[in-house]
Amino acid sequence: MQPLNPQQVQAYLQHLNTHSPSIADRENLDRLIAAQLQRVPFENIDVLLQRPIVLDADAVFAKVVERGRGGYCFEINSLFARLLLSFGYRVSLLGARVRWGLASDAGKTMLSHLLLRVELSQGSFIVDIGFGGPTPPCAMPLEGRAGLADCPYQLLAPGQTEVLYQLQALQNGQWQTMYQFDLQAQPWVDYIARSWYTSTHPDSIFLNTLMCARSSGELRLSLGNRNFSRRHADGRVEQQTINSAAQLVELLRHEFGLNLDPANDGEPLRQRLQTLLQF
Repeated sequence: MQPLNPQQVQAYLQHLNTHSPSIADRENLDRLIAAQLQRVPFENIDVLLQRPIVLDADAVFAKVVERGRGGYCFEINSLFARLLLSFGYRVSLLGARVRWGLASDAGKTMLSHLLLRVELSQGSFIVDIGFGGPTPPCAMPLEGRAGLADCPYQLLAPGQTEVLYQLQALQNGQWQTMYQFDLQAQPWVDYIARSWYTSTHPDSIFLNTLMCARSSGELRLSLGNRNFSRRHADGRVEQQTINSAAQLVELLRHEFGLNLDPANDGEPLRQRLQTLLQF
């Protein structure tokens, strides 16, 4: 995986409304994470529309930065990794087995999620700006939770009964596992096949469920089909049911900041949601 070129870096930073880090440290990493989560939503619109997901660096850059869209983990985590590489961060790609929304005794899931490991002078950290569910607003240290006392996320190291790391989120007073992973770095080519499976297999949730999420300051916005939620930092959750496909398209534009071209994106999406959700 290669860094972005200087012109792409400057355009990306402008899109994120932030500036280039003077040093590749944790403080600047967390600033870039916050800017990314606010400006680039997680979304699966192209998968819903059965459009090919092209993971070439220039293609993802054009989609996210030039066209003002988002993407899912293979797209936006890989693009963010290229941005970090451009600033001198040491980044490796990890694969995870998603457990979010599953019972604790559910069977093993496939390696369907891409996350990042970033090496800093302070140690190793996990970075993930491409998960459709709860998303840590900062880099998560592999060892300890220094500086994260008020953060509703924790990273559990392997133990006697669990051989994988577990990233967990605090939901309704209980810790729930988002996904499990090990520290074996994997080559980029492996994720291309996983993305193809995730975006084309008939049983993939991405083909049958509208998903979008964005963090804005102390607020986490999420959309799953008709269900729109605003989750506040203090734990309050506001929920709303959307009653038409046209309203969903407008919600994606105005609440999530997606640039949906009326003819090429908006109308095909409205038609797809009309059929999928039987409005």
